[in-house]
Amino acid sequence: MRRKRKIQKKSSFMKSVWAPLIIGPFLIMALLGIHYFIQKESQSGETDALTFEYPNGEEIKSVIRRVLEDHEVPWDEYRIDYWRVRVPADLPIPSLHLAIKEKIGHLGMRFLLAESEPVSGKVKLHIGCNDSCFLHLDLVKYGERTREQGKIAILIDDFGDRIDDFVKSFSELSVNITVSVLPGRKMSTKVAREMKRLGCEVTLHLPMEPLNSSYDKDDYIIETDMSRTKIRKIIQQSLDEIPGVVGVNNHMGSKVTSHRETITDVLIEIKMRDLYFIDSRTVASTVAYDVAKALGLRCGKRDVFLDVEEGEDSIRNRLWELTRKAKEKGFAIGIGHCQRRTLEVLRDEIPKIQAKGYQFVFLSEVVK
Repeated sequence: MRRKRKIQKKSSFMKSVWAPLIIGPFLIMALLGIHYFIQKESQSGETDALTFEYPNGEEIKSVIRRVLEDHEVPWDEYRIDYWRVRVPADLPIPSLHLAIKEKIGHLGMRFLLAESEPVSGKVKLHIGCNDSCFLHLDLVKYGERTREQGKIAILIDDFGDRIDDFVKSFSELSVNITVSVLPGRKMSTKVAREMKRLGCEVTLHLPMEPLNSSYDKDDYIIETDMSRTKIRKIIQQSLDEIPGVVGVNNHMGSKVTSHRETITDVLIEIKMRDLYFIDSRTVASTVAYDVAKALGLRCGKRDVFLDVEEGEDSIRNRLWELTRKAKEKGFAIGIGHCQRRTLEVLRDEIPKIQAKGYQFVFLSEVVK
């Protein structure tokens, strides 16, 4: 009975004249809030549409011109909205494709169409935004023309302590890489054979006495007080451990490479075995390269050390310094070390350097 009275009491209240006065304002406030929110969203959308400005055609063309000029790629402007781009033989079309995509992305543009012809290899690109196309590009391989910016030879030192996926990764950089193996290490022979099998050029990283007296002595280091016979024995012992080498470069050696008599004995032995020599230039007073030239030995000298400083930014800067030197004199030699940060920078930057027309070669292709 009590429950029935409560329901009747509630029903009578709802039917009273006070109910509309109490519930009505709440409904009105809710409706006003919904209306305000919808109106605000609508105004916001209109504002965004009004304030966002698409780049004009000339701005897009200017950006693409810079990309093509940066890659030294010629083009013909047949119409206002159609260009024929003549891609040099040494520039992979996908590399240029990605470079253009990155730059137009900063303008809010994209490829409305990107398709290739299997037979000719031509790539068609339509650039625009939404349904508006601003420019048509045809990327076409241009005969045998190459840009010939310069040759770069990368030598990676200090192999011999391990052979694993990390070490093998240097052979997977998709360019010619020369590796230098230390003698007397537990994996020296195996590393030399495996890296050669994987397509790398292999050299002997021959230890030589440094100016610093606190170095580790072993049976493989050449010192300035040694006889020619002793030097010959060390070189032959090192070569026996590291099969298939085509050249030699010094490990440490600031004292030996500055000592004309000792380095002459070393270089004569190298020449007798028809190997080339690379002066790592670990000290400014080195005479190794000059002596090698005087002996008629095929030789070269390091232009840039890639990773003497910590940090990937430093390595990246040194690598691009190497490209500038290659452009200036036709080729350049860079020396790095078997370490992860060097590998990562090479992996990131090599495609960009190739896209600019530089060619990565073995050391044997630049020694003279």
